[in-house]
Amino acid sequence: MILYWIIIGSISAVSASLLIGKAGPMVHTGACVASFLGQGGSKKYRLTGKWLRFFKNDRDRRDLVTCGSAAGIAAAFRAPVGGVLFALEEMASWWRSALLWRAFFTTAVVAIVLRALIDLCLSGKCGLFGKGGLIMFDAYSASVTYHLIDVPPVLLLGVIGGILGSLYNFLLDNVLRIYNLINEKGIVYRIFLACTVSIFTSCLLFGLPFLASCQPCPADASEACPTIGRSGNYKKFQCQPGHYNDLASLIFNTNDDAIRNLFSRNTDTEFQYSSILIFFGTCFFLSIFSYGIVVPAGLFVPVIVTGASYGRFVGMLVGSKSTLNHGLYAVLGAASFLGGSMRTTVSLCVIILELTNNLLLLPLIMLVLLVSKTMADAFNCNIYDLIMRAKGFPYLETHAEPYMRQLTVGDVVTGPLHLFHGFEKFSAD
Repeated sequence: MILYWIIIGSISAVSASLLIGKAGPMVHTGACVASFLGQGGSKKYRLTGKWLRFFKNDRDRRDLVTCGSAAGIAAAFRAPVGGVLFALEEMASWWRSALLWRAFFTTAVVAIVLRALIDLCLSGKCGLFGKGGLIMFDAYSASVTYHLIDVPPVLLLGVIGGILGSLYNFLLDNVLRIYNLINEKGIVYRIFLACTVSIFTSCLLFGLPFLASCQPCPADASEACPTIGRSGNYKKFQCQPGHYNDLASLIFNTNDDAIRNLFSRNTDTEFQYSSILIFFGTCFFLSIFSYGIVVPAGLFVPVIVTGASYGRFVGMLVGSKSTLNHGLYAVLGAASFLGGSMRTTVSLCVIILELTNNLLLLPLIMLVLLVSKTMADAFNCNIYDLIMRAKGFPYLETHAEPYMRQLTVGDVVTGPLHLFHGFEKFSAD
């Protein structure tokens, strides 16, 4: 039943224009399927098999859940290697070589199935799925060149990303605590909260494009301008013929296409400063208030959108002083905000490389991730730990508190010591 409601809830939440991601529900879906197999199936639904009994033990069940989580990341971002590394960094408390190849095999199967389905849907009969509905931003297939003069702006991106990421975590933690108080009052309050956030989001997103002015369509536009009736870079939105609204081009698109617009190169004059700044603030706060209501939600995509918008804004401020284009700044901004919020490094680096399909970005992405994570660690912990604390889940910290380093066993035990001998006698009394 959990799996069923996750799928239905995810579809409904995205259709309601809530600023949430699909990575969380996909990871949860993979974990549910794995847990189902680890329990030997279900006799109630007649989904059992003799071969499933081999996985009905604690170790294999944990391994299956880890592999299922890796499969969820691989399916959401078309990043099989990134899915394995994400499971290594965030999901598995104990890693061994057998689990490594099992997770790799799982994500490899996911990649093969996805590729087969995408090839089958190239005709467009599957909707957005066959037209780039998965997050795959092949925006930098051409060569990317950068020089030492570009290092200071990249370092600035990392510092800003770390500060913004820690602020994002702090605000999300406080909002979740408030939502927990509301959700504890009953199902009516939960539904009312979800409806309130959904209605407010829809009204806000529809009204914001009126704050932006219409821009003439560029003469060298790579697609039809304005874009009517489909996703694209140039939304008309109450503009006269031959003009487009740049803020509407970001808001009235899918999250995937909005990110693709921000990542695109050779579009340095497409967006205004005010539109990018408004879009950044909207994504920053809406993603915080949309998380924690009674819908399956993830944070990966909202964080990418928010980071890409502020990265693009920094690129516009730097301008011709750097050899990097605005789209590349958006990619690095997304990486820095991810590093400042989620605090993973290796898996995020590989996932971003698989999304952008260009290994030349590796040095810059590594640099910005390390700087943002180091900066954010000075303020608070990563977003996953904060969420588990806010929801009251039992959680063992990675490192002990500093005061515990001087403690001994005698500081935490009282009374006489009871011990067992090598051989003990048991009595029926």
